[in-house]
Amino acid sequence: MIILNKYKVSDAKKFKRFMFLSILLISIITITSITTIKAYSKDIPQYDYVRVQHGDTLWSIAKDYAGSKDIRQVVYEISELNKIHNNLIHIGDIIKIPLN
Repeated sequence: MIILNKYKVSDAKKFKRFMFLSILLISIITITSITTIKAYSKDIPQYDYVRVQHGDTLWSIAKDYAGSKDIRQVVYEISELNKIHNNLIHIGDIIKIPLN
């Protein structure tokens, strides 16, 4: 081994044990870091807040945020999130809109 000859390691057995434990420790730290990053990078809910204006309906607000999703599903999500029953909203209400 080049390292053993270059640095004059006196005990090859201890050196090999040290290298094995070092590589094992680095591997464990790397795997733990990757797993932690994956756990925290999951979809974190993001919201937008809308103040209800004159003429707004829950459906018109949902239509603006639906994109390619089914508007009925978006209306349902907004209703559940804001505890809105009978699709009744009032001017000045602030509505939380899910963006994910």
